[in-house]
Amino acid sequence: MNVIIVLLAGIILVSCGTSQKFHASVSEDKPLFAAINELNKRPANGKAQKDLQDFYKVSIDRHENVIAVYRNSNDERRWDKIINELNALQNVYTSITSTPGTASLVKPRNYFQDLQNVKEEAAAEFYSEGNALLQKEGRENSLKAYQAFKKADKYVKGYRDVETLMKDSYESSVINVVINPINDNDLFFSGANRWGNDFNYRAEDFQQSLARDLGGRNGNSNAVRFFTDREAYRDRVEADLVVDVNWRDIDPIHSTPYQYNRQASKNVQVGSDTSGKPVYKTVYATVYVSQRSYTVRGDLDYRIVDVQTKDNVDYGVLRDDVSWTESRATYSGDSRALSQDDWYMINNRNDFNSPSRGDVLNTLMRKMYPDLRRRIQQATN
Repeated sequence: MNVIIVLLAGIILVSCGTSQKFHASVSEDKPLFAAINELNKRPANGKAQKDLQDFYKVSIDRHENVIAVYRNSNDERRWDKIINELNALQNVYTSITSTPGTASLVKPRNYFQDLQNVKEEAAAEFYSEGNALLQKEGRENSLKAYQAFKKADKYVKGYRDVETLMKDSYESSVINVVINPINDNDLFFSGANRWGNDFNYRAEDFQQSLARDLGGRNGNSNAVRFFTDREAYRDRVEADLVVDVNWRDIDPIHSTPYQYNRQASKNVQVGSDTSGKPVYKTVYATVYVSQRSYTVRGDLDYRIVDVQTKDNVDYGVLRDDVSWTESRATYSGDSRALSQDDWYMINNRNDFNSPSRGDVLNTLMRKMYPDLRRRIQQATN
């Protein structure tokens, strides 16, 4: 009895096909895959069998015709497009051979070896192109050679000696950019611009951030490496380009003090009545406020110079400012009417407290930094 049940279950599974569903690689193959999926569920479906035979030939002819067109074209991406078409053909093959009973209807072709052959052809073409470029002088040709070898390696990993050639061509094409210290020219310590003697601002931090954020010594996709002057000296790097950044002008602007009076009042408990309930009284004070606004405007000069020719690759000036308002106050009347904010201004009895040199320069530099980094990146690319 158990044997009969097992045999019946096997017959039911075969008659119902499998639950797997196949997907077309391109929309044009959807009619073919609709037939494949129908036969996967109902292998005896006569219409699906005929559709499979008709649409299989249509799909194969279309993909192979497209491949023939790409082989005779100058399209830079023709190898990728040919591989996409072959992958679609291989998808047709694996889907049909995975569906019981369908392979005998169309005898599908396996395109696996075609895929391998095309990848070999693509790798050989870019390998040859890279070697030809290496025979030419100039950093740009070396960079193009590196990119060609990289493509060859993409199609066939480790193709011939491509890994060595990639390294050699990259080293020949790389540009070393040295970023010098950011100089403030002691603008905060001269004449009317004298500011708080505070060294929270560290120019070397922004210098190091520029070198790191631009790609550092590992380089970037455009074969450009960035170093601080100390790193270049330590690693004995010869600079191709040098970046100088200087504060050209830092101008503090003080507004005329603005003064006004404000009445303050508050209900305060002054005692209790005979029944013990609290007794309140409104007390008053006059707050005399004096405010002053400050703005510090900074001009940051940058210049990128070719070390060999001494020519400017790029230069310009960035400008931004920092503003704040400070207040102090006195009062007359009942001190109990004053708020916490009133006391903050009243206790600030000294002259207007200027922010430190470090606070101002840090804020200005953080505001200008993204634009400075972008300009250096564009110029060196």
